[in-house]
This record gives sequence, structure tokens and C-alpha cells, in this order.
Amino acid sequence: MTQKISCETFSKIVSVILYLLVSSTTHAAEDIASASTAHLELRFAQAEVVAQVEIIDVHRDVDSALSEEGITAISGYIYSAVPSQVWKGPMGGEITFRLGFESCDLKLEQGENYLIFANLDSYGRLHLRSCEAVIAESDATAILAQLNKFIKQG
Repeated sequence: MTQKISCETFSKIVSVILYLLVSSTTHAAEDIASASTAHLELRFAQAEVVAQVEIIDVHRDVDSALSEEGITAISGYIYSAVPSQVWKGPMGGEITFRLGFESCDLKLEQGENYLIFANLDSYGRLHLRSCEAVIAESDATAILAQLNKFIKQG
């Protein structure tokens, strides 16, 4: 048995569905923003250095234990950078940090700017724990604004 509904009834049903979708999307967006802020606060708390940096030099991190004659094993990259803004951590001029392939296969580009969340390794050197610990400046606008707001709030 097939039932037919009028155009008016159909229009009302669609309106209610759209209202519910928009309403839930608004709440979802608020929930996402809240979760994003909480995630940023956690990342900030766990990092020992949070800074916006410009990469001035890129070096291969050679793993001599895996290298053989004629074959150089690279385990990641070591970056020299100049911070333009520091939100957390004692830094003056140039800094050096490592991003290993065990954490992330990204290669940062010399001359580019990034937001980094760095930690000290067991040797006391700065390193990035994951790909999430580095964000290209062009992708970091919202996070930079959140960081500035977060710092002002204390």
C-alpha cells in the first residue's frame, strides 16, 4: 500500500529536518571548537617549547648503526630555526630540534615558517614527537589566534 502526502506536508517535513540539521550542526561546531581548545591546552601543557619558527637550515640525521659502506641510513632531519614568537620555553636566538622518521615522515622546508610543539628527548635535545607537533604557518592561523587568546587568559 502506497501513501501519498501533499506538497504542503512534504514542505513542512523538509523544514523540520533542515531545522534539526542546522541546530545540531551549530551544536556540533561549538562542541568541535570546545574540543579543539581543550586539545590545544593539552598540547600546550605537554610541550616544553611552543614557538613559531623560521627554518634556516636542514640537516640529515644519519643513523651510523644502520649505515653501511656506500649506504647512508637517515633516521630523520635536524632543523636549525629562529623563533619569531615564543609562547612557552626559554629561548633566545637560534634553536635546533629533531623530527625523526619514527614519529613523522615530513620534511620541513628551509625558509618556511612553522608552529612547533617541542619536547626534550632523553639526551636533553629538542625534538618533535609527531607530525601533529608541527604546523605550517599557512595552516596555523586559527591555532595561532587560539594560542594568543589562551595566553592572554592565563
